[in-house]
Amino acid sequence: MENPLPGPTQPPWTPPHRTVPLDYLEGDTSEVLRGYRYELLVECRQYYIHRKSVTPYTSRFGYGFAIQSDSRYGDKNTATLWTTRHTWQTFRLKAGSAEYRTLMDLPEYGKLLEAVGQDYPPGSLTSELTATLAQVLQLWAAAKDDGRNHLDLRPVDEVVAARLNPFVRAWLCEDNI
Repeated sequence: MENPLPGPTQPPWTPPHRTVPLDYLEGDTSEVLRGYRYELLVECRQYYIHRKSVTPYTSRFGYGFAIQSDSRYGDKNTATLWTTRHTWQTFRLKAGSAEYRTLMDLPEYGKLLEAVGQDYPPGSLTSELTATLAQVLQLWAAAKDDGRNHLDLRPVDEVVAARLNPFVRAWLCEDNI
């Protein structure tokens, strides 16, 4: 299909990190340009930066938007961000942050929660707690898969996994005997 608008079209562009984890970057990030999405779109237009470079960031102080470059300036363990000096600066991700994997095995959790839900009558406290935890885990998984969340999900993963992984493993081992 031909382009109905005159002029060249921009190719599809995806930043290397869907959400930039500022707390997990090595170095001083104080000069990274942050702000509202519309402010950064004006900056992108002014300096001929692709508009999809505006990327959400998270930090312990909150969240917002930053301008992120594509991966040609570094490998997957780096993030290249636009600074207040109108230059690109490359930051290394701290060890372990790039290779983060979930501690929870959601299919196993689903099996356990379904079995617990069947053991108790509907409307009981245990049944309702089981259903609530299943919904929380579904929301957690959707937020992790979507990548558009503004919260760092690692603490949720660590808390739930630390408390429930031993029970899930014991239940699965008992089931296989």
